[in-house]
Amino acid sequence: MELLDNQTASRKHKINLKKELKKYVKFWPLFLIFPLLFYTAAKIYLRYTPPQYFSKTTLKFEQTSPRAAQQALNDLKNLGVGVSNEELDAETVVMVSKPILGQVVKNLNLDVKYYSVGAIKEVEYYNELPIKARIVELKNPEQFGGVSYLIESKNTSSFTLSDVEGKNLKKYNFGQVVDLGFGKVVFERKFPSIEVKNTKVVFTNPKNVISGLEGALNVSIYKSLLMDISMTSASYRKSEAILKELVNVYNAEGIKDKNQEAQFTADFIDKRLQIITDELEGIENQKEGVKKDYQITDLAAQAQMALSNVNANTKELLGIATQYDLVNSVYQLSNNSSQNLLPTGLGLSSSIDSQISKYNELVLTRNRVLKQATNQNPAVVEMNKQIGILKEGIRANLGDVRRSLQDNMSRLQSDINADQSKINKFPKQERIFRSIDRQQNLKEALFLFLLQKREENSINLAVALPKAKVVNPPYTTGIVAPKGQMILYSAIALGVILPLLFIFIKLLLNTKIYSKEDMDSVLSNASLIGEIPENNDKEELMKLDDFTVYAESFRILASNLKHMLKVKGANQKSATILVTSSVKGEGKTTISMNLAVSLSGNAKVLIIGADIRNPQLQRFVHKSKIGLTDYLVSDDITPEAYIIDSRINANLDIFFSGAKSPNPNDLLDMDKFDDMITYLRTKYDYIVMDSAPMMLVSDTLNLVDQSDYILYVAKANYTEKEMLLFAENFMMENNVNNMSFVLNNVKPQFSRYANKYGYGYGYYNETRSQSFITKLLNR
Repeated sequence: MELLDNQTASRKHKINLKKELKKYVKFWPLFLIFPLLFYTAAKIYLRYTPPQYFSKTTLKFEQTSPRAAQQALNDLKNLGVGVSNEELDAETVVMVSKPILGQVVKNLNLDVKYYSVGAIKEVEYYNELPIKARIVELKNPEQFGGVSYLIESKNTSSFTLSDVEGKNLKKYNFGQVVDLGFGKVVFERKFPSIEVKNTKVVFTNPKNVISGLEGALNVSIYKSLLMDISMTSASYRKSEAILKELVNVYNAEGIKDKNQEAQFTADFIDKRLQIITDELEGIENQKEGVKKDYQITDLAAQAQMALSNVNANTKELLGIATQYDLVNSVYQLSNNSSQNLLPTGLGLSSSIDSQISKYNELVLTRNRVLKQATNQNPAVVEMNKQIGILKEGIRANLGDVRRSLQDNMSRLQSDINADQSKINKFPKQERIFRSIDRQQNLKEALFLFLLQKREENSINLAVALPKAKVVNPPYTTGIVAPKGQMILYSAIALGVILPLLFIFIKLLLNTKIYSKEDMDSVLSNASLIGEIPENNDKEELMKLDDFTVYAESFRILASNLKHMLKVKGANQKSATILVTSSVKGEGKTTISMNLAVSLSGNAKVLIIGADIRNPQLQRFVHKSKIGLTDYLVSDDITPEAYIIDSRINANLDIFFSGAKSPNPNDLLDMDKFDDMITYLRTKYDYIVMDSAPMMLVSDTLNLVDQSDYILYVAKANYTEKEMLLFAENFMMENNVNNMSFVLNNVKPQFSRYANKYGYGYGYYNETRSQSFITKLLNR
């Protein structure tokens, strides 16, 4: 007999990796089919997907000084083509701007594409066909998206166009302007030796091509002034041509912008030179007028001369003033009526000094004579007369000298005043003159600077330097898509992951019970005492001599039940067993019947059809017309007349449900039913009651009190987990501690014994072979 595990709420469920793996292994064909399908699809994809090539080019920009922008007149911002680090970020946008891309599309004729038409895929041509088409005019550019034609040409003069289905065939000549409805195009033949057939030409709106280039081109900056431009395309020749033309157009636009700026600068310099020339002429005229007004030849020399004159005249004036004072003093003495001596040796003129000397000698002689004679002495009178004449002569000469000195002093003072006036005017004149000189020097310096810049600007206009230098010309690194090995490996991995994901989601969304582990994961305070395997035979009822796994599982259930009855302390001579389930279809009647057959091997057993609403016992045994309901509504004291022999085993009797009743709940709640169970306990060792589902009706609740043990049946791949929670809640709410579960219809892969130990013990009638994968998992 198998020992039972009675697990409590504190039980921790461990993940059984082998069990989990078995859930996936049963879908093993998916893990072969899906990788194979995805691998095949990947091979087809790689076969017919055009390879994508990665092309790039590298540019270098010249750096400008950060201070150059602050020196407005230093370079006039047009004498160099370099950019700063901040400006380089803006150049990444300019590089892929619509005007530049539009010029690239126009130069390379990218709005017309050519394809080789194959059975499955199309390959793009680029400059490989002997023909070339060009859109001359679009009638409605805003609404035109694109159109395709098939073209064929067998000679050098004409070609045929048709739609992609090969219809509407028309013939045209090369060089002819063709009106195709959307606009006018021209086809030209480049070289005549190659025949054109199975070729598709696609005309596209240039705006769409420009938008496509914007998305395909990638511009990045690294190492300060280096710029990478890259793109991915199915034709590396086309990618390299686009990158090359993009750089050429960008540099051409840069030179054009620079020349426009330089031309504007030249015009600006010419205008400024004319203005400055006029201003210089006005300043020179002003300077000339100032010189004429102030009589200036050399302001500094004239100022020095005036100062020297003032000094010299002042010195001379002092000398003459001194002489004047002496002469005036002698003159005043000479005006005296007395005939006194006059001073000599005072630096007067020699004539005056000679007269004064004669005068003094005569006075001295007279004075000596007067000492011996009187004034009336004729000699004295004569001498006085001579003295008077000399004195008058002296006074007249002194007067002349004094007037001469006064004239000299006046002249010198006038000269000094004139020179002093000039000296006083020199600061103002110097200020005015310096202001004029300063303006003249500034204008002359600016004039010379602009002349120099005009020459430099002329040189700059003549030298067309590119804005960016090509460090690496356009080149292709190789195929970047599709990546063959990665796609194949990814396809295989996806072929494995998708079935895993599908199975995982399927199992995740599946809320049904499949195995004991599933029940343990839901139930926390209940035990499982039996697993009934899936029965593929039509015969549901076991026989006493049946040694299949199906029959043996009921014998194990019966043994476990007896053990549980012993553990629970029930009367082994008269145990009442209630078999119920959550809903209809879980196999409780089959479990009840086979359990009764198994128990009847060495004990007296009665099975009662307590499911009055939907009786099912008649499926296994010939139905009697009377049964439980008939007895409960009759006046009979004992039910023997309503119990029949099962004809399966002499120890097994059957008490059918009887006639259907409108009130089965009331019948089962009768005291007569309780008395009947008490009476039948004296007649039978085991009484098995097949009851109604508990979730559907309340009939079974009346049978719980009369039951020594309750078997709650769940069916694998049928019973929902929520139904088991209902059963567990029923146990807890009604304080039922004599209930266990039976899992019915368990598939072999979910059984605890079938996979590991086989489907029999060697002497059973049933044997099954195991697959290699199943054997591998059971090791």
